[in-house]
Amino acid sequence: MKKVFITLAIILVLIIVTLMVIPVFFKSDILRLIEEKSSKYIQAELAIGDVHLSMFRNFPNLSVSLDNVIISKEEATTRDTLINIPLFEASVNLRSLISGKEIIINNILLRDCEFMPKVNAEGKANWDIMVPSDTTDTENKEVVADTTEDSDFDTAIAFNNIEVRNLMLDYKDEQAQTYAHVDAVDLTLQGNFSETNTMLNLLLGLKNISLRQGNSVWVNNTNFNWQADIAANLKELQFDIKKNDMAINDLKLDLTGNIDIDDDKYKMDLKLNAPDTKFESLLALIPKDFQKEIEGVKTSGEFQLSLEAKGEYYENHLPTFDLRFNILNANLKYPDLPESVEKINLKLSITNPGGTIAETKADLSTLTFTIANNPFSMNLLVVNPDDPTLKGGMKGVINFESLKKALPLKDITLNGVLTTDLSFDGKYQYIEKEQYEKFTANGKIALKNVLFKNADFPAGISVPSGEVTITPARLNLKDLKVMINSSDFALEGYLSNYLPYFFKDQTLKGNFTLNSNKINLNEFMATMATTEADTTKPVETQTTAAPAEASSVLAIPKNIQLAFGTNIKQILFDSLTISSVKGNIETTGGIATLKNLSMDMLNGNLIMNGAYNTATPAKPSVDLNLRVTDFDIHSAYNAFSFIKESIPVAMNCNGQISAAMKFSADLDKEMSPIMTTANGGGSLSTKGFIINDNPAMNQLASLLKNDELSRLSIASLKVDFKIENGNIIVEPFTTNIAGNPTTFSGNQSVDGKMDYTMSMNIARKYFGKDIDNVLKAIPGSNNIQSLDVDVKLGGTLSKPTITPDLSKALKKIEKEAGKELKNSLLKGLDKLFK
Repeated sequence: MKKVFITLAIILVLIIVTLMVIPVFFKSDILRLIEEKSSKYIQAELAIGDVHLSMFRNFPNLSVSLDNVIISKEEATTRDTLINIPLFEASVNLRSLISGKEIIINNILLRDCEFMPKVNAEGKANWDIMVPSDTTDTENKEVVADTTEDSDFDTAIAFNNIEVRNLMLDYKDEQAQTYAHVDAVDLTLQGNFSETNTMLNLLLGLKNISLRQGNSVWVNNTNFNWQADIAANLKELQFDIKKNDMAINDLKLDLTGNIDIDDDKYKMDLKLNAPDTKFESLLALIPKDFQKEIEGVKTSGEFQLSLEAKGEYYENHLPTFDLRFNILNANLKYPDLPESVEKINLKLSITNPGGTIAETKADLSTLTFTIANNPFSMNLLVVNPDDPTLKGGMKGVINFESLKKALPLKDITLNGVLTTDLSFDGKYQYIEKEQYEKFTANGKIALKNVLFKNADFPAGISVPSGEVTITPARLNLKDLKVMINSSDFALEGYLSNYLPYFFKDQTLKGNFTLNSNKINLNEFMATMATTEADTTKPVETQTTAAPAEASSVLAIPKNIQLAFGTNIKQILFDSLTISSVKGNIETTGGIATLKNLSMDMLNGNLIMNGAYNTATPAKPSVDLNLRVTDFDIHSAYNAFSFIKESIPVAMNCNGQISAAMKFSADLDKEMSPIMTTANGGGSLSTKGFIINDNPAMNQLASLLKNDELSRLSIASLKVDFKIENGNIIVEPFTTNIAGNPTTFSGNQSVDGKMDYTMSMNIARKYFGKDIDNVLKAIPGSNNIQSLDVDVKLGGTLSKPTITPDLSKALKKIEKEAGKELKNSLLKGLDKLFK
């Protein structure tokens, strides 16, 4: 009996050792199989962090797990990651792996993946990584013909069950300006994929779907769930939906029918409808972030939704489809509000008899509702989206005060009336060809006594009056007056090319005259700061499809071309008061061009020409020609960081400054110049220039032993300078400092280090008593009425240094004194100048 137990123990140990050793033998084969397959079929880098094999986890199958699988591709300057899989698990039939004829993978699990497909501005997709089929076929033929070893890795692979948990999808199409995001994709797909005919059990969940195209958000924080049984012929790619349970948020949908896939052609016979036709079911489509806003809402009425698609879909050909969506006499009332939204009726159909997209017709024949006895209606018919014929209209009155009585617009003051009555009819091509007489469009939109207040605008936005008249060519704006907090605007002019702008995303053009008594930019900047602070909330509270990084940069839209003539009496910006702003501003292609924009400020005048460029929003820039007349230099120093960084002598100075200069630089996110990119130059002049307690001049006064030099009145200056990558080069110029002729030149680095030279001829009376006493001891000192002294101004803007060069002065003293001057006297004089 003892021998039996020993024998059984040895066998058990051998089995365990075998199960532990088998994965070691197959690990290299698994890696070699993955690498071989990937190199044949994809033009991208496949990186695998580690491979783990186990016979115990799914015995008798071999369990394979891969850590940190990344598929990426080298781009021009960066590496673009298509997919990141922290964990990939598979259960492989060991017998099939040993036989090599067909590898059977029973289960596949992908967990916490990130899938990031992208199309760049040139239309190149980062998922286009497959080796061209003709290349693949040729390589496969060569492999079969040349090597036996490589043919082993052409083994067929069969799948059974696939599971995806918590996959993040982020799609970006920069060319089409389309962005989609899904926080989490969960997929379970069960079936025998090695069989020709199988029953697929599908369980799909998409959490927080967002879709944005340009500035239009079509889907926002929406959930989608689908559970279905699908009979599949995997050889012929035929799929028949037998049972399904589909929902968008809580709106239930029923999808039945079948689809066949044949090369680039899809044959289908599908029907979709909503089994629950109560109007309140539609409220489930509202994004979940706003669901709490409709709690307790009472509704009545019905809706109908049906879609049928039958026929073939392939390039430039659509199947027959018929979409119907109707709302029938619905009402909506909030429990705590006195008014309701009544008589909601909608009738929409989108059809195609089967053919090109040109045969598609979209007909919104009815959209009506009434709020507090104020009816509103609109209709729109679009035939042939490729070359559309448009027909429609809008008519009604919206009383904003009544609107607030029917809808929960909390913490908002809203008053005033909007009246609209317009219609249009004709082919869009008439607009493109400017054949406006063939296109009918007329009507108007009027605003009267509109007032809006909320936390961001406590003083409110009011529109006392404003009217837009509509023609095929233009939207004419008349007598639009707007008050925003303490700022007022009066705008008149027109917008042209508005239909191509709305329908084809072409350029919107306009010409306006802007008049204002006061514009307080400080209030707008405070509002922007509050808005930016809101963007720092956690991701789960955001409601945008592709949130942008917070920035104070004011971007100019590329597809808006406007011309403004301005007449603004006063602008408040920080501590500045700017008045009499007149001139022209034009925008096109993301660039605002300033033309003779004149303004009075700092007790002087500024005229600006040039451009503010946001064609690349991440890299804004300015390129300006400036003419400054009689600015108060002390106020300018405190108002402009550029003067603080560029003209340190202006600190604690009084007087007037004038300048003519060119200046270009990139801007940072706060719209301040990035000084390392600054270039330009010009000339600067002053009058009535007085220096008070300047650090550099204080050191000069100490050097000459005369405190009077710390406060000086300097004759008018005229300085020529250049700016090269933020470095300032001052051309030599001559002036008088307290009546002493002085030549000044040098440069200043972008980081504030100074290297200036002042060559001064200083009258003897400006030397202190100590120096004068030494000079009196020198024979012939009566002939020394002035000395030439070079002063080096170095250090930094915050800590300047003064270094004297007495070589010229000592030569003159030695010349006058002759041989009677002793070396000790020279040394004493040198010490006094330190």
